[in-house]
Amino acid sequence: MDMSIIFQLSSQINERGEQGNRKVAELILQTPNLFEEIIKNLNTNNPALLGDCVEVCTMLAGKDPDFVTPYAENFIPLIYHKKSRVRWEAVHALALLSPKVPEVIFQSWDYLAQLFLEDKSVIVRDYIVVCAGNLASCGEPYTARIYPFLIEALSAYKTHLAKLALEGFIKAMLYLTDHLDELDEIADLYIQHPKPTIKKAARNLKKTLTAYKNLE
Repeated sequence: MDMSIIFQLSSQINERGEQGNRKVAELILQTPNLFEEIIKNLNTNNPALLGDCVEVCTMLAGKDPDFVTPYAENFIPLIYHKKSRVRWEAVHALALLSPKVPEVIFQSWDYLAQLFLEDKSVIVRDYIVVCAGNLASCGEPYTARIYPFLIEALSAYKTHLAKLALEGFIKAMLYLTDHLDELDEIADLYIQHPKPTIKKAARNLKKTLTAYKNLE
């Protein structure tokens, strides 16, 4: 029996869920050399296998970003993939890794911003906004470019992504001190939103703004 971890991935054992992939991620954390098999298969033409491999990377990045950071550039080509699952796993991985290697992801920001406008996958769009907030928290040059995108994301797709955009402002607050008044107005507006998760994010933004204004 072939004991390769590739053959233990969800698609390879005809499993619809993610348990196989999660098991593989745990095995890799215990035996890091096994990760080489996953990285090698990021070039596979099998979309189901590719999706599994990227999901394993995302799971690992969620537990220990430093483990996956050296391979961040491997995920860039995958945001262009025709399969939405591969795209969303790749963007998810990049979102998790962006605080570690913002310059790598930022090189593809123009495409990600365009993908946000064009991709039909809700999950892809969600992770692009998460990625934006994480990038914006990495320094003024990133914030200056991404702040207008976060403003746009607030009302895009019938405010579906407003919560994530509001959370992005909070993450990047250190570099948004020139926009405190505008953000205060935004917080006041979205506190009135009927969706509880958006309302809560707006309240959190308001609290963060108050704290920063008290420091002035």
